[in-house]
Amino acid sequence: MDDCSEAILEPPAIPYKLLLDTAFAIPIWKYFAGFLLFCTILLYNFLEFHFFQDLFTGFRGDPVSLTFNPSSDIYRAVVSKCKTLHGRYLATPWLSNPHFQTSFINFFGRPPVFSYRRQMFHASDGGTFALDWLMHSDVSGVDATNSHVISEDDATPIIVMIPGLTSDSASPYMKHLVFNTAKHGWNVVVSNHRGLGGVSVTSDCFYNAGWTEDVRDVINYLHEKYYAAPLFVVGTSIGANILVKYLGEDGENVPVAGAVAVCSPWDLLIGSRFISRKLVQKLYDRALTIGLQGYAQLHETRYSRLANWEGIKKVSLLQCCVLFEQSRSIRDFDTHATCLVGNYETVDTYYRRCSSAAFIGQVSVPLLCISALDDPVCTREAIPWDECRANKNVVLATTQHGGHLAFFEGFTASGLWWVTAVNEFLEVLYSSSYMHIQKKKESSGPHSALLQSSIDQGPYLNVADGMVAAMGNEPTDGAIMETSDETNRTGFDTGNHEVTDPRKPDSSSFVAQTSEEGGDSKGSTVVERCLYQISRQNKRSIWLLAYVAILSTWPIVGAALGFFFKKKIKRALQ
Repeated sequence: MDDCSEAILEPPAIPYKLLLDTAFAIPIWKYFAGFLLFCTILLYNFLEFHFFQDLFTGFRGDPVSLTFNPSSDIYRAVVSKCKTLHGRYLATPWLSNPHFQTSFINFFGRPPVFSYRRQMFHASDGGTFALDWLMHSDVSGVDATNSHVISEDDATPIIVMIPGLTSDSASPYMKHLVFNTAKHGWNVVVSNHRGLGGVSVTSDCFYNAGWTEDVRDVINYLHEKYYAAPLFVVGTSIGANILVKYLGEDGENVPVAGAVAVCSPWDLLIGSRFISRKLVQKLYDRALTIGLQGYAQLHETRYSRLANWEGIKKVSLLQCCVLFEQSRSIRDFDTHATCLVGNYETVDTYYRRCSSAAFIGQVSVPLLCISALDDPVCTREAIPWDECRANKNVVLATTQHGGHLAFFEGFTASGLWWVTAVNEFLEVLYSSSYMHIQKKKESSGPHSALLQSSIDQGPYLNVADGMVAAMGNEPTDGAIMETSDETNRTGFDTGNHEVTDPRKPDSSSFVAQTSEEGGDSKGSTVVERCLYQISRQNKRSIWLLAYVAILSTWPIVGAALGFFFKKKIKRALQ
């Protein structure tokens, strides 16, 4: 029995020994190969490669997805004729990764070589920034001696470019766009942001993601100077957000024939959360923050006076190890600088008020929006799909790949797909009858309901003299008045230009309510004012208010009537 028990206890140790012997028998290079394969698969998915997907589809690319209103004339007459937007996009095979594409355009973009003609622009608040011109004659060689002069009756279209965050006319992607657009026969001008392009800040106003004043002034100036030339605007990244916000703010009152927004962040609050979510996105967040911190250092004298300079300095990469827990993101920079300079209460307030997604519904200009679904900087989560579909003037084009402002195509990565799409759209729009024509309006002020954050909009309760009524943010009658479309034309000026603010408050824009509309506050009684508030609501609201009043007061009224009539009933019975 002892021998049998020992024989039964010994065999379980044999399989483990066999496994260990087998594991040691496998060559170590096979372990290394397996580990390398595992890391490759992990890295392939982590960096969002799509080379094998392209390979399995025969490198045919993915179709461009178009979102538009079914009754959109812009799609029917313009976009439907654009072959690029109805084709397929295939990324350069050795750049089949959104991060590679985004990095390549910034560091190895191989932009065309040319020289701008600079014009200094002086805003009404004393700010100064540069307008960099490239004429069609500069790239074609035709009439090169007079390429620096544009006559005021020249009908050649003018394309205004708005760069992205911390970018200027020298950025590689911007030079690709400017050069190819000028080759198509149009005159191009890049409206640099304040403090960029080698120009110092000369006022206490800095640009931000929602600063539309400079774009408005430049476009109005160009429209007055070159009245015969149609104006088109192209915005990229933050510049696209500024462009859409400007178009939504002014509505019909924009002298812009058409526009294109490329890789817009759309919702800054969503974008802020996205860019700090994953490790890869945090690298982009860090890189953009370094650019903002360098921008602040260039203008330290003003930032140190207007903002929290100590907080800005903590964004520096050199202090990353020491101040690991301190501010090192775009959100932190906006906390210490943008909100203080721009007078925003909080960072979230700044993001909400400056997000262009809230303004897309008011755009009255033919607008093409281009976004890549794998954009590592501007997430697809912020794209306002329904708002774009609801507006007949907007067409949204999305691709599966492309990165941020990259969209390289061809084996040599010599071209940018989105540049071709932009030029084709503008050419077809220019040859059509659907270019926007300005319809001037004078609003009650620059800070209209559109400029308020989404928190401040929508129904609210108005309490007046004890009455509670549901109110809305609808504009009152007379708050917007149309005027004629005539404008004063002036001569051509290639030098500095002083601009006055065309949006000064006008007494005619503020129309007082008469006694018939709202009642005279002096002669009206409390009851009349309450009835006026109630009369502005629909019938359903009035009956609902009456129903609630009856239900809420009936127990008290019933008890009072019972107590009052109880004594009379007792006396009658006696």
